[in-house]
Amino acid sequence: MDVTPIGSRAVTSRIAQHGQAPREDVRKQGIAELLLGVVMESTCGAASPVMMTLHAGEPLRDGRFDLDARLAHAHARQQRWLAELRQAGTLVGRAHVVLEAELPSSSYVPWRSGMGPVATSSDDGMAQCLRVAQLCDRDSQSRADREALMPLWSTIRYLGDIGQPARERASLTVSPICERRFGALAQYEFEVFEAEARVATLTAVYEREHA
Repeated sequence: MDVTPIGSRAVTSRIAQHGQAPREDVRKQGIAELLLGVVMESTCGAASPVMMTLHAGEPLRDGRFDLDARLAHAHARQQRWLAELRQAGTLVGRAHVVLEAELPSSSYVPWRSGMGPVATSSDDGMAQCLRVAQLCDRDSQSRADREALMPLWSTIRYLGDIGQPARERASLTVSPICERRFGALAQYEFEVFEAEARVATLTAVYEREHA
């Protein structure tokens, strides 16, 4: 499965730490990609994701929305971030993101040194991490459409050096690991490969509508 940008959506987003005014974005993105993206932009490209756990709220609809990300904890090279996406004041999604930073400082917050946010699309390592989040979003949308399943939570675990720049990037492919049913709940697990290398795993839990 190749991951490419899809559709368009007029949105507004905000990075709380920078105090920026809302910005417009015409690219349609899913909840996981948006939440991971705002965290990675907030680190100014100086940290790579290790794991993201997403808790779903209301469905994301066409229109404007707000994004917030804040550093919750930092120790040595590891950072833990909390990101939220709201639409008309309603929580759409919340994510806990663990990052591995380049600099071993518990007080490391890039913008305090005058660094500005970077565009994740300009860095191939960051962009590839976001493509994995796109796969999570696409799976959620597909199961909602085909099986009337509502997403509850999902976890992405990044492996190896997927977040590092590379000379050449290959398309991502998905291989299912297992599927489990627990009454109205369904759990799916996948592996994500770039060429022959396993770069991430996805775990997602859904609830059947009107169960």
